[in-house]
Amino acid sequence: MSEELLQRDLINNPEKIGKWDFRNIGSTTLGALKNAGIIPKKDYKDFERRKPDGIITSKKEVIAIIENKDISKFKTAKQKEEALQQGLDVAQVLNAKIVIVTDTIDTIWVNAFNGEEILDEKGRPLLTNFNPKNQDLEKLIEQIIDSIDKNNSQLREPRLKDPTRLAKSVWQDLWMAAGATPENCLYSFVELFIFKYLSDLGILKGHLSYDFIMDMFEKQTEQVVLEYYADQVRKHIKQNLFPVTTPDNTTIINGTIFVSKDEKAVEGYGSVFHKILKKFGDEKEGGGELRNIDKDFKSKLFETFLKESISKKNWGQYFTPLKVVRAMVKMAESEIKEGITICDPACGVGKFLLEPLLINNNVEHFYEVKNNKLINKITLVGIDKGFDKEEQKTIILAKANMLIYMSDMIRKYPDLTPEFSTLFNDTFELKTKNILGTLRDTTYEGKIDLILTNPPYVTTGSSNLKEEIIKCNLQSHYKINAMGVEGLFMEWIIRALKPGGKAFVVLPNGLFDRQTDKRIRDYLLEECIIDAVFSLPEKTFFTTQQKTYIIGITKKINKSGKQTDPVFTYLVSEIGETLDNFRFDTEQDDLYEAVNLFSFFKGNKKGFETINTSKRCKIQPTEMFYKNTRWLFDKWWTEEEKIELGIAENENSVSFNELPMITENVANSILLLKDEMNDFALQDTSLVENNLSYKKEKISKLFYLEKGKAIYTNQYIVTNPGNFPLYSSQTTNDGIIGNINNFDYDGIAITWTTDGIYAGTVFLRKGKFSMTTHCGALILKQGFENVCLEYIFFYLKNNLRNFAVGTQNKRVTTEIIKNIEIPIPVDLNGNFDLNAQQKIAEKYQFVERMQNELKEQVNKLIYTNIKL
Repeated sequence: MSEELLQRDLINNPEKIGKWDFRNIGSTTLGALKNAGIIPKKDYKDFERRKPDGIITSKKEVIAIIENKDISKFKTAKQKEEALQQGLDVAQVLNAKIVIVTDTIDTIWVNAFNGEEILDEKGRPLLTNFNPKNQDLEKLIEQIIDSIDKNNSQLREPRLKDPTRLAKSVWQDLWMAAGATPENCLYSFVELFIFKYLSDLGILKGHLSYDFIMDMFEKQTEQVVLEYYADQVRKHIKQNLFPVTTPDNTTIINGTIFVSKDEKAVEGYGSVFHKILKKFGDEKEGGGELRNIDKDFKSKLFETFLKESISKKNWGQYFTPLKVVRAMVKMAESEIKEGITICDPACGVGKFLLEPLLINNNVEHFYEVKNNKLINKITLVGIDKGFDKEEQKTIILAKANMLIYMSDMIRKYPDLTPEFSTLFNDTFELKTKNILGTLRDTTYEGKIDLILTNPPYVTTGSSNLKEEIIKCNLQSHYKINAMGVEGLFMEWIIRALKPGGKAFVVLPNGLFDRQTDKRIRDYLLEECIIDAVFSLPEKTFFTTQQKTYIIGITKKINKSGKQTDPVFTYLVSEIGETLDNFRFDTEQDDLYEAVNLFSFFKGNKKGFETINTSKRCKIQPTEMFYKNTRWLFDKWWTEEEKIELGIAENENSVSFNELPMITENVANSILLLKDEMNDFALQDTSLVENNLSYKKEKISKLFYLEKGKAIYTNQYIVTNPGNFPLYSSQTTNDGIIGNINNFDYDGIAITWTTDGIYAGTVFLRKGKFSMTTHCGALILKQGFENVCLEYIFFYLKNNLRNFAVGTQNKRVTTEIIKNIEIPIPVDLNGNFDLNAQQKIAEKYQFVERMQNELKEQVNKLIYTNIKL
């Protein structure tokens, strides 16, 4: 045994360069180093007696050989070359990566793979002096190891590790061994990933490290090693490194396939635990050093497991495609600066909050360490409901995700892991005390600068939430009574914003289209400025084909006036990846153009339209939002414009594997309609309670009866083209037979078809129009202002065709219609009750819309082409 090693206690207590062992020796042979277990035990033949001046090792792997030379013997090129060759000879027999030759003033760094001098990023010789006390030396050596090979000796940016291949392989092992759901496989993978990752960062050291655990497998049974991991390593991570500091009782790990809820190793899983850990250390399996991980890896990992998941309908709700997340962050980039508070009230795995940290490519722009305390210059607030066990797992994954994003700082300040743990726990919070989750928390009202979120939608049970709102006395916070969970979240978002605060929110088309959600749209116009609407393509999200949009809003500082600034709208067809389970990157990316154009628009709202050349982009006057009760954004492009853009209606076809998801979406949509019906029924029961009285009046008493003119023939339409509709007996195309250059009527009227198979079909007309002899009109007489035209329209729509006479050519003549009596609600004084008529008309309209929407949902299944 080497006397030098024993006297200086270099076997068990070497110096440290970061996580590596450094021995400054000179009198110890390779044979002695081998016998001491410092280098691999093998026959080094003639090199057994060679004595390197220094050696850097990791476990038994040799990282670098150091040759220390006297200044007087390190001047000439020949002297340097001889010293270099000495080091190279030893390095190559030891399979070392680096040779370092130094006289303490000058240092030569050499690639041991090919003997070339190592160059910096600009192609110049690396001049950094070798000083074991230099705190940046570990980072430099890491960069060298990541850069050099037999074909390259120049430093380059760290190569980022993408663990997708490793994830797939581990998923298969976990599934085969445990039959676990992909969700639990993902969760277990992430825990073991963190274990290896913290070991590679040098935070888990000695008997708690990955290398120590792998050594144990050579001496102990696999089950004993798993028990040691559960009892020692996991507890150290949870109790010392990243302790629980919040009531939700979660940290970056919280139970896996291998470890039970009571923190005990699960019997019989030692072998698969060993097999998986070996893969984490194997470059061929996608493992190896995990220090420099692609920051997208968690999202890619999520996608990988979702593709394998038969239950992705449950987990897709937590996943927003990274392309969409980054686009939304880019939309808000000008708002993201020191001192602001960013919130995601339905945070899932946290990407909307963590991606902003990458804007300056330096997390330390938003966080710094002073006096061993972690100081945040930005506040992130991630909230999610936690009754479902999978939802709890997403919060844990969010905290683990934040660890990855802040890995450079954690590596720089390894002794401050409890500080980082407090930050993770303060950032992401589970709301577990009430089914309302985030919606129960009103403490953020008026406090948030920026909200980025994709709240839950296409879910049932909103009526249960509304009942809970009443029980919790929160009616004053949810006055709008919006439909669906997304409507409740939208109201929360608007109330949470500071005056002048901004939000970018993913929402389904229902919130913009549903008649009963007109209240939330009006509230939006009252409280906010609408900055932008981005129409996303179907299948943007994993688990739904529902049409979705990104809406950008600013909370008004002064609510007294209407919005005057125009609104940026953009029709997105491609998001830069395939819209299927594979999610391959593609070059087609309208979303990228949309974000860039929006950036220009924000700087010149009034003048942007004059310089915009994209046909996908339209600058809409705010009047489009005020005058349209339904915001059908895609309809604001004509069919001709869509054809010019190459946007054809999507072929209504799906693969057989997609059919269950389509069925699930339709079922959820129908259940949501049921909730909407229940809510509508609860809104006003006064009509039923008051037992309305009715009075019958003949149509001829209430209306002037008009007939169309015989001059309006096909020839007349051809010779007098114009913009005013001409109505006939046809029922398709809204009854329009043509457009002419004059009109006979201007105002509100009810028209009916006088003859034909659909005689008695009625339409409610507004504006300028004319009629042929096959059409008649009812025009309300003066003095009957308390008669609701919509009420009469719906009554006739349901009853008039029953009055048609004839068989082949049915007819509803003026003689027939003038004598029809209509029951009209009256008040206690016998006067027509306008309010009651309007309420009944609203119910007619609601029922009609429900029937149409139900038909639309059922047709999605009936008329879907299944590709086998």
